[in-house]
Amino acid sequence: MPVRLPEWMEDYLAQRAAEGLAVASLRGFRKRLTPLARFLAQRGVRRPADITPADMDTYLTSMAARGVSWRSRRTIASTLRTLCAWWQARGLVLANPARDLPAAEPDDDELPAAPLSEADIAGLFASLPGADAADLRDRAALELLYGCGLRLSEALDLDVDDLDLEARTLHVRDGKGGKGRLLPLPRGAWGAVQDYLAVRRDLLRGPDHGALLVSARGARLAEWALRALFRRLNAERGSDAPHLYPHLLRHSIAVHLLRGGADIRHVQALLGHSSVETTRVYLRMVPGHLREAYDAAMPTIAVEGMPSAVAEDPTLRHGPVVGQVVDAGAEVDGRADQHGKHRDSEHKGDEGGAGDGHG
Repeated sequence: MPVRLPEWMEDYLAQRAAEGLAVASLRGFRKRLTPLARFLAQRGVRRPADITPADMDTYLTSMAARGVSWRSRRTIASTLRTLCAWWQARGLVLANPARDLPAAEPDDDELPAAPLSEADIAGLFASLPGADAADLRDRAALELLYGCGLRLSEALDLDVDDLDLEARTLHVRDGKGGKGRLLPLPRGAWGAVQDYLAVRRDLLRGPDHGALLVSARGARLAEWALRALFRRLNAERGSDAPHLYPHLLRHSIAVHLLRGGADIRHVQALLGHSSVETTRVYLRMVPGHLREAYDAAMPTIAVEGMPSAVAEDPTLRHGPVVGQVVDAGAEVDGRADQHGKHRDSEHKGDEGGAGDGHG
């Protein structure tokens, strides 16, 4: 269950929901407001009128001290300004205490976390058990996070109907900012999802409401449960192995595709970035000559790089088709061959079975 915020924050979220804000965006707002509510309570704030500009500035400074990235701090500052403006419009505060919050500036040296290597990915998927439906569900979740570059919330929000196994596509209907996109299912994710769907009913405890990832109680899998999987994997892998967390798999596929020569605009579409500048940060993690080639080609890529299917088919304008990112999964599948050959060998002896593989 979501944490209950003070009424004057819950009212704001209720208003945004009534305005049609996407579920994922509402979840993001709640996630950002929860630590703010705790911070204000610790400072004795009981109503919006008690909040001062110093409170807002101290809170944002505390985020920097905790190592929160400049991008996240910029988003937090924007949320605070919007929230306080909403309070001001309703007479809950006389002046917007967050109006003059400075915009966080990027650190020139800041990069996403170092990605897992292809060998790390191989080791991760080779180590996963497959004894029961929960194991196969966990593998499918990890395959989707890596092979499709999904955000954690996007994976948890998937329904069975969002998959087209015959076409090997996945429809993310409610991505960041409410934007949808149609993605190719690389072979590892495709196989893992089929394996899981064959036994998914074992997890149901009543009516089937269509969630793809289902808990042991038959409900949609919760965020805490998937994060618990990562904690367990980290404990099993030991302190010498790279620390795993959901977004690291997304970072890793971005870098792996760019290193393999994928068009940056197609990687942008795969990840669901609204701006190619967000994707370009990953170029700082690819070999220098390749980065230089991308920089030189950027004017052309910006015009010609997006998949043509989006422009040609108006029915796809809810979100881009990203088949050209990896030629319907071919580039990711190439990495599947490095650590997923065990799946093919299993199928040779059991053509009717469902195997597992890499994402």
